[in-house]
Amino acid sequence: MSLRKLALMGFSAFALVLVILVVGLNASHQPREAWPTTLVLSSTRGPLAPDTLANGAVGHLNLLVPGFTHCPDICPLSLARLQMVWKTLDGSKRERIHPLFLTLDPARDTLPVLTRYLSAFSLPVTGVRLPDEGDSRLAEFTQRLGIQYHVRPQSSQHMQGHRDAYMVDHSVAIFVLDDQGRLRDTLPLSQTPAQLADRLALLLKDVSSAPLAEGAS
Repeated sequence: MSLRKLALMGFSAFALVLVILVVGLNASHQPREAWPTTLVLSSTRGPLAPDTLANGAVGHLNLLVPGFTHCPDICPLSLARLQMVWKTLDGSKRERIHPLFLTLDPARDTLPVLTRYLSAFSLPVTGVRLPDEGDSRLAEFTQRLGIQYHVRPQSSQHMQGHRDAYMVDHSVAIFVLDDQGRLRDTLPLSQTPAQLADRLALLLKDVSSAPLAEGAS
């Protein structure tokens, strides 16, 4: 997928949603519990839980981007920005960073749909979803992360009454989790790829030097 095409597509809409939805997000966090140890999510690379995020390795980070595959512009732009960041990182950093795309629309975004959608990006991003579309734990999980989202019916006449006639308004940011599922930072996509890469380098250094949590191996 052309980065130039994505960058031009819907830029004004991206800027508007960014301003509206990132308000209230902190630029940085003290590490705090976000992904419950008992929560197992379906993903395009198998079941995911905090202890399997980095396959048991320590000193790793997970970059979670929320969205949905029917998103016309914001989500492709977010993933394109993350792709730009990825290309600025050297190999040693890439080995310790795992991009994740959390769908806020599990009713339409099955694992095969996520696989096809994410294959358009030059990025090793894992699609993540709740196993069941009506699972109330999605709201709980996103609240713990600080993700805001709202399902909005589409008002266009030709879409009225259609089962897919809705959009999902949501927070636009990169949510950085460590290898224990703790939220380490919330990075605004308004920053340049170089700025984001510099921040990730500092976070990698931080998690590499941090002591293991009690009971961790």
